[in-house]
Formats: sequence, C-alpha cells, structure tokens
Amino acid sequence: MLEIVLTREDANTEYALLAEWLVEDRAEVTAGQPVCVVETTKATVEVESPGAGTIVQLFDEDVEVELGKTIAYVAESADELAAVDAKAEEKPATKPVGDRKATRKAVELAELHGIDLGAIEKRGFITEKDVEAVVAAQKAAAAPGGSAALAGVSTEGVTLPSTFDPDSASGALEPSQYDQLLREEAEFRALAPADKVSRLREYGAVIGDDVDLGEGSYVAAPRIVIADGVSLGPRATVVCEEAFAIGELSQFGADLELRCRRAYLGSGIWAGRSVRIGGGGHRDPWATLAIGDLAFVGDEAFVNVCRPVLIGREVFLTMRSLIVTHNVGHSVLEGFENRFAPVVLEDRSQVGLGAVLYAGSRIGEEAIVASNSYVVGEIPAGSFAIGVPAKATGSSSHKLSHARRTELARRMIHDFHELLALRGHAVSAVDDDGFEVEGTRVAFTPAYRGGADSPAVILTFDVRGDVPHGVAVLDLLGRQVHGSGGQVLDSVREFCRKRGIRFEPGPWRYPGGLV
Repeated sequence: MLEIVLTREDANTEYALLAEWLVEDRAEVTAGQPVCVVETTKATVEVESPGAGTIVQLFDEDVEVELGKTIAYVAESADELAAVDAKAEEKPATKPVGDRKATRKAVELAELHGIDLGAIEKRGFITEKDVEAVVAAQKAAAAPGGSAALAGVSTEGVTLPSTFDPDSASGALEPSQYDQLLREEAEFRALAPADKVSRLREYGAVIGDDVDLGEGSYVAAPRIVIADGVSLGPRATVVCEEAFAIGELSQFGADLELRCRRAYLGSGIWAGRSVRIGGGGHRDPWATLAIGDLAFVGDEAFVNVCRPVLIGREVFLTMRSLIVTHNVGHSVLEGFENRFAPVVLEDRSQVGLGAVLYAGSRIGEEAIVASNSYVVGEIPAGSFAIGVPAKATGSSSHKLSHARRTELARRMIHDFHELLALRGHAVSAVDDDGFEVEGTRVAFTPAYRGGADSPAVILTFDVRGDVPHGVAVLDLLGRQVHGSGGQVLDSVREFCRKRGIRFEPGPWRYPGGLV
C-alpha cells in the first residue's frame, strides 16, 4: 500500500491548500500520474501518484491540510484496497468549528477536557497537538508561578535547573534601588569586578563567593541570584525584566548580551564569546529562558526569546547556531506565515554548527541535529537529523559490545599516556592496564572490586568494592567519581570530559594541571 504525503518543502509553511483533485476517488491511477493540485505560500504544484493502483482520498477539495499528513492511499491490490478502506475510516476527518475545522482526535480530546475549540487561535486545522498545548497551559496555570514562566510548554525530557523558581523572592532588589541600578549603567560598568559584586549585594541581590563580573560588564534585574564561582566575561550585558538566576561555576565568555523577561541558568554551564540571547519580543510576558546544568553554548550562538526557550541538561548548542521563537514577515491577513512558538531542546541533545531551530521546534532527548540544518518541527529522541528542512535519517548513537567498550577504554589510557608524554611529563612505560605519572598509577580495569595501591586513579565500568584512601575510581558508564584525588585525578577527569564523559559529583571546573 502506497501513501501520498504532503511533504514540507517550505520551512515557513505549516499548511497547504488541497485546491483540486485531478482524479475521482477510487479511480485507477498510474505511477507518476498527477492526482491533485496543492497550493502553498510559495507555489502551486501538482502531486503525482507514487505508483499504480486504486486511489482512496482522505480529504475533500478546497481544505487546508497540515504538512506531513497523508492525503490519500494507493491500493495496489484488492486485499490492499480492503485494508485501506478500513484505514480510511480512521482518516483525519474534520469537523467544523464555526468557520474552521478540527481533526477528529482534537475534537475528542477537547470534549474530554471541556475545551472550547473556537477559542484556540490558529490558522488552519486545529490538531490534537494544539489541544494538548491548551491542556498543558491549563495545568501550568494551576501551578504556582507556572503560567507566565512556561506558558504551557511541556517539560517532558527536560531537566530544569534548580535556579528555576519563579515564585522565589530570594535576591529581590528594593524597587528604588533597582530603578537606581537602571539609571547608573555607565557608572556600574566602570566599577571594578569586586565593587560590582558589593554594589549588587548592597541592593539586595544574592551573590555567592568567587564571583567574577568582568570589566565593563553590567547586570540588572528586579531579582538577581548569582551562585559561587560564576564568571561573566568582559563587557557582558544582562538585563532581565523580572529575574536573573545562575548556578554555581557557570561561565560566559566576553561580550555576552542577555535580555529577556526571566533567565534561569543552571550550574556548570560553559558558554563562549559573543553569545546573544534576546532579540525581538524579549520583553514579552512569555519571554522565559531556562538552561540546564552542564550545558554548552558555543561562540556567537543566538537565542531569540519572545516565547519560552527550554534547554535541558548537558545540551550542546554549538558555534553560530540560531534559535528563533518568532518570524518576521508580511501581513498574516495576506496569507503570510506569522508564527510565535516556543523551542525546546531536551536533555543531552546536540545542535551542530550553524544550525537553525525555527519557532515550534523540539529536539528530543539525545538527538543530534547536523551542522547547517534547518529544523522546522520535532526531531525524535535518539535520532540523527540533517537537511533543510531537517529529517531524521538514523540513530544518534549505537550499542557497543562489552569487548568494544573495553577496547575503547584501553585506547583512552594509551591516548592519555601519549598526550602526557608529548606535553613533556615524565611517564612510565604504558602496559595493558595503565602507567604511572607524578607518582600516581593511572589504569583501567573492566570491574573494580576494591583495593589498589595508592595513590591511583582507576577507570572502570563496574564499581562494587570499597575505595581506599588515596584512590579515585571513575565509573565510566555511571559517570561517577568515587574517592578523591589531586592534580592527576583532575587531569584524567578533564581528559574524559573532552571525550563526552562528564562525571558527578558536580558542578566541576578544571583547575588546570597536566593537560
């Protein structure tokens, strides 16, 4: 059985008009035969049959159809025709909502939750997903502080940072002092970093220890919470209409510009230079940014926040990538796209160099978007997506056998040994299990059952024994550090971090050492 699907060829179009059927329902068609005319905002095209058989139409003429939907089946045999007739009964039937239409599932879900479909503002068909968004918004509205901060956006697959607390009054500035902070921007920028911290504390902000607000930087918000060890590079500008909160050991490079209503940033975030967050609509009531712990934001990344942008834990948003939550164009009353929608990156997802995430995009957990791709919808969890528009073409990872994992771990030991030797450190000869550097044994064993002469740093897949004093055991699969150590442990941990293995407990910042 063949399907005729309206594919998304235009990244700024959600719907197409099924203007005319060129064949009758249940007619015999041949491969390549034009069967209907479809109009988008960019062009009028004829859609051809993918093969020979009997066509079963799922939509009437002169209706708008959401792109990605199946509009007809082509049955290649009598048995398939019988099967497709059964499927046709499950077709996305439409039901008028005033002068509008909704899918059958949308109608059923709306009736279940007592939602008025006529109150949903949307061009084209109302779908099940639209109703789900309303249900989520109602649940968010019932939660303290949730309505404005998340605007009903689902947080499934997203680990929000502990700083995400819209109802907290911690770090609230006196209104008069907040107004003064806004008036004295130039004076504040000219202060020494330590004096900036003192000034914010004086005004009521909660500022931790070892916070570095770089030369020429400026931070202003009615509520400010900055945890221990945070570093904002030179010439940073942070202006939030309601709240700015950032977790411990997070750091941004020079020339950060962050402007939105609410910004909740996690711990251990590393961001490069010239990161820009804000853009058009950054003062809108829904302009909320949340970035989870251990996220990475590359140089010159741009995040437009006029609707919620949720970035989960351990997400990679790489250099010059772009997130937009609304578009700029011609009048919606003339049929042009006019879209305002949130963007969500679930935990451990990755966005490649120069990729664009359009309003309404959602990147599933551990999914990877290839460099220079353009995402206009949802990328499934665990998938690899590429293209314009981006489409899932495979899996983001693959399963490894125990033997292969062991081979890779032993290779890591050899690679670390080579790196240290090339950097001029005195290292012993490497054997099958490890080597010695700075008087500390660095070794790999598939399973650790206790023991080991100290000092030592042991890499393993399975930890079940007690870890003696002076020994650190790194669980490569559980990503946990057991025990403690000094410079060698920190150097091994940094070496692993650069290979995607980020250990707990955290957050953690490499203090410098052998690598």
